Amino acid sequence: MQNYITDITQIVQKVLLDENPLTVLEISGYDDRYGKLTTDCQNQALSASDPACSTKIDRVDLSDENPSFTGNTYDCVYGTEYLNRIEHMSDYDIILIFHLFENMVDVDAKALLTSLLKKVKKQILVITPEYPYDLSTDSELSKVRTYHPVFFLGLDFSYELVETTDGIMQVYSVFPYLDYEELPCDILNESQNESQKLRIAYILPHQNLTGGMKAMLQQMKELTINGHLVYAYYRCDVSKKAIPPWSHLTDDDVFAQTVIPGKAHYLDHIIDMDIIVLAWKDQVLEFSNSKIPVVLWEQGSKEIHGDYKSLQNSMSVEHLYLHRVYRTPIHLLAVSTTIKTILKDVYNRESQLFPNAIDTAFYYPPKNKNNEIPVVLLVGNPLLEFKGFAIALTVIDAAHNAGLVFKVWWASQSEFPPVIGSQVIETFIMPTQEKLAELYRNADIFLSTSLYESFSLPPMEAMASGTAVIATDNGGINTYAKPGVNCLICEQGDFGSIFFALQYLLLNPEVRESLAAEGRKTALEYSFKNVVPMLEQCLLRIIGSYKNSGRRI
Repeated sequence: MQNYITDITQIVQKVLLDENPLTVLEISGYDDRYGKLTTDCQNQALSASDPACSTKIDRVDLSDENPSFTGNTYDCVYGTEYLNRIEHMSDYDIILIFHLFENMVDVDAKALLTSLLKKVKKQILVITPEYPYDLSTDSELSKVRTYHPVFFLGLDFSYELVETTDGIMQVYSVFPYLDYEELPCDILNESQNESQKLRIAYILPHQNLTGGMKAMLQQMKELTINGHLVYAYYRCDVSKKAIPPWSHLTDDDVFAQTVIPGKAHYLDHIIDMDIIVLAWKDQVLEFSNSKIPVVLWEQGSKEIHGDYKSLQNSMSVEHLYLHRVYRTPIHLLAVSTTIKTILKDVYNRESQLFPNAIDTAFYYPPKNKNNEIPVVLLVGNPLLEFKGFAIALTVIDAAHNAGLVFKVWWASQSEFPPVIGSQVIETFIMPTQEKLAELYRNADIFLSTSLYESFSLPPMEAMASGTAVIATDNGGINTYAKPGVNCLICEQGDFGSIFFALQYLLLNPEVRESLAAEGRKTALEYSFKNVVPMLEQCLLRIIGSYKNSGRRI
């Protein structure tokens, strides 16, 4: 849990203090509680600094079609019909929505939010329970989380989970669309020289073992095999090589490696290149004035999914930083359709789709998978909340208590207790890449319950290894997932459907085999042999358009 507060008042008060609104619309059905809360926060946040300042506060009363009171709290009080004519509504600095979405169909909630964004100047603050209240049962498996970061896909937002005296609440700050013009660098021509061999500078963001780094390094190797000259650059005062020590790449897999001092500027060391490839948003601003074309392969970050670890206001440094980065006129590659959507809808940036690839020679199915007891595999760091391991463990424990017989393996970067609930888990801490591939290959079911992902590489690695996949709809997985064909996809936070999917596969080995076979076919489509030519085309289009624009390289 990210935070604990005794009352949601603190959240509203902070928003009002940060945004300093002159006009507020409250949408709620709890007059005695939230009406007073809103006015009290307004008085504390605004009037204390300027007694003459008066904020106009209107309200939509969700508890009454035709409210008969006015009182001293609000300037105007409307019935719910006000939300049916939003196009005639006044503009507001802030719109506050309390406990409405959990009583709406998600499609209607998304439509309402989209309409209201046209009438707000700073932000819409949405407060809704993590799980809607259901007093008829206390079963964990009855929980369904309707609202989550994937629901808000394509919107500019931040979110936070807070534990209150009323239970765990989700708080979303949703920001209005900014009317950005199209950037000239997003208009690309088709490549005219497909046989051109390139000099490519890759700027490594770090040396940590991550899915994104694994994919990036393998790209570099495959481009070298195809005859391009690949240069690896890394800024550090202690490392002797740019390629991290855990990688399988050798000195022969790239043309050259260069480690520059920690305080040096990359552009002082990069010359005579056709293109520069970045893999992390925080590298972008340093290359904004490059005379060599620059492309960012956007693989996603927590922040691009709204996960700043704290609620943002419309003018926060962190929020504005993302807009500055993604509006920098460099070229963009998107790792998935999810990232393409975010870049286009939030920042009005066109990007070329370039997905992750998988080494299907390294990840491959076994000749025979004859586990006496089925094995369920988890992969990832339990300390990362967005990976949703709490959901996975709840489902696993429920399945164990229901009498299902299976083992659990967990490959992780961090130590953690091997006993979760009533389930004993065999842990593999920081396994080698060979060991991880072996775990994928020998498991029967791979379970992924991430809240959001930009591409979701571990399920693809499991597919390549001939292992049946169960995953939540985390957004990025939709780039390659075919529900019911190559995997089973469950709704976010739907404990019941994840449980039944796990039960179904545990009891039906023939279904596991079918999903595994189709998953392997999908992985082959995303092999480096098939994907790297896409990258070559992307880079050639960028270089060709750069030359045609009259800019010097």
